[in-house]
Amino acid sequence: MLRTDPAVAESEMRAAGAIPTAPFPGVNKPWPCIHDACSETISPRLANVRRGTGVCRKCAGFKRGAARKASLAEAAVALLGAAGWEALEPYPGAQVPWLMKHRPCGTLLRRSLDSVRGKPSSCMKCFRTERGYRSWTPESALELMRSKGLMPVEPYPGSSSKPWRAVHEECGSQVAPRLANIAAGQGPCEACGYASGAVALRMDHDVATVLMKAVGLSSVEPFRGVDYPWRCVHIDCGGEVTPSYTNIKRGQGGCGACGNAAASEKLRMPEPEAVALMAVHGLTPIEPYRASWIPWRSEHACGRIVSPTLSNVRSGLGICRYCNSSFPFDGEAELYLVADSRAMKIGCASRGGKRVADHVRMGWAEVWRLGTETGDAAYALEQGVLRWWREELSAPAYYARKDMPQWGASETIAWEAVQPSSVLSKALALANGWGYTISLLSSTPVSDDIRPMNASTNLGPRARRKMAVTEAQPTLF
Repeated sequence: MLRTDPAVAESEMRAAGAIPTAPFPGVNKPWPCIHDACSETISPRLANVRRGTGVCRKCAGFKRGAARKASLAEAAVALLGAAGWEALEPYPGAQVPWLMKHRPCGTLLRRSLDSVRGKPSSCMKCFRTERGYRSWTPESALELMRSKGLMPVEPYPGSSSKPWRAVHEECGSQVAPRLANIAAGQGPCEACGYASGAVALRMDHDVATVLMKAVGLSSVEPFRGVDYPWRCVHIDCGGEVTPSYTNIKRGQGGCGACGNAAASEKLRMPEPEAVALMAVHGLTPIEPYRASWIPWRSEHACGRIVSPTLSNVRSGLGICRYCNSSFPFDGEAELYLVADSRAMKIGCASRGGKRVADHVRMGWAEVWRLGTETGDAAYALEQGVLRWWREELSAPAYYARKDMPQWGASETIAWEAVQPSSVLSKALALANGWGYTISLLSSTPVSDDIRPMNASTNLGPRARRKMAVTEAQPTLF
């Protein structure tokens, strides 16, 4: 076997376009070289080069692709033409964007041959034109808006899909419709659209009154809608009511007062049972039974006339205040007035009891005390003074319940609302008018111009003394 001269081998390789970068290894071994045409590093065998297979696989692949592309280019151009497109540059490959023109409209696009195969006539401009889309100019857009009663308050936004602020001339509302929606037939104003729809769906007045008459209601105003209050007269009681058509249709009664009365009558205890229950607690009614929450004048076993409610009697409460109360309604009592630096308090108590002393312990000062022959008289005078304060003077209670642990906050009034002498005059006038015999038990220097120095508190004297000692101690630093 003859050995090849390295110089001859190198000249053959250079002739094939490969520049060796290493000594000749032999005809059947890879020989590191650089391809002169593409500057790629290659390793061809001299034996293969002698057979004419070439030296660079990359360049060979490009050459085969170009040849194949050239063979397909004619078929690709024919396919474009059949789909209505015209190629504007050489065929680049089936999946590479290819500059082309759509002949029907002249639109220029870059589409791959494969996309043309999938959707031959997919031109967006032609697609939109076929479905009624149009190209808008500021002038044509403004003309359409004005034809629909819209006056734009800003320039055309440049796209029919963007909101365009305008004023609806019919109602004066500011709206922001899209030009495309207006062109498609959408109304110019949402509020007006709802209103017109409601009018179209509204029930006729005569039809609506049929249901109302069926439940005993007579309308006194035109029907406005199924959910609006509708002024009517309840035929049974003559009262004016305002039910809605919807609620009546659902089965709701038309008159609340009659409904409550019917429910109350349905739940009311039969009078024989009510009388029997009162008898169990020693009570004999002297008037007809009306309701469990209404005072029922009765005679107690003790012989006195009382007015408990059936609900309280059933609970064992308020049966006879003369027999079951610690306050002597039928014994001697007193009406008193106490005051502090901010308010006054009216009250009634047992004669010689500790009620006034309890108030004094909490910082109040006694103003006066009136003696009465019965607790009924003292209680009636107290309630009369309170009605005067609340109803005639419109003065609210000064203290809250939390401020008076000994009770009685609801019987207080501010100094600025009334004077002690006026309260005494009112109590004497009430006693004289009702025929009560009273006597002045005590009186103090507290008057209209001299009020107590101290304010009452919810702390007892012991707690107040302890607090005073604590506050008097010096602070240590």
